[in-house]
Amino acid sequence: MIIKRAAKAIIIDAQGRYLFQLRDDISTITFPGYWGLFGGALENMETPILAIKRELYEELLYLPASLEHFFSYTYSLKKVGIIDREMTIFACSIENSEVDKLELKEGRCFSFFTTQELKNRKVVPLDLSVVLMHELSNYMPHLFNRNQVEFPDEMSPW
Repeated sequence: MIIKRAAKAIIIDAQGRYLFQLRDDISTITFPGYWGLFGGALENMETPILAIKRELYEELLYLPASLEHFFSYTYSLKKVGIIDREMTIFACSIENSEVDKLELKEGRCFSFFTTQELKNRKVVPLDLSVVLMHELSNYMPHLFNRNQVEFPDEMSPW
């Protein structure tokens, strides 16, 4: 089994807004015409961190000073033929002086949004969910119950 792997970046500006790319409106890509995070597929034996650095440079001519691993997940959506995808999400901040130097190389345009502004746009659903989780982890970390709940076998909800 081959697991398709990808990496994306949550990029936050000084005002706490999130950078999104308006994806091209072509039928050969997923979610054409939607707003999504920057990133893409891993090549050959590439690691997620090397992939996101490459993707950000290819798509924006951007080399972030640092990237922090934020979230990873694996998913399948068999109904539409998506099987065994592995996604790694990184987060970084961008200075205003760096924003002025961004040069879009892929997609229709880019813009920074608050999570409230994203609710009125067509956004790649999984990208929206990780951005919302990122915001919650910063402002309401108590919502992420870090205590593990153990059930006796006979009481397990699964």
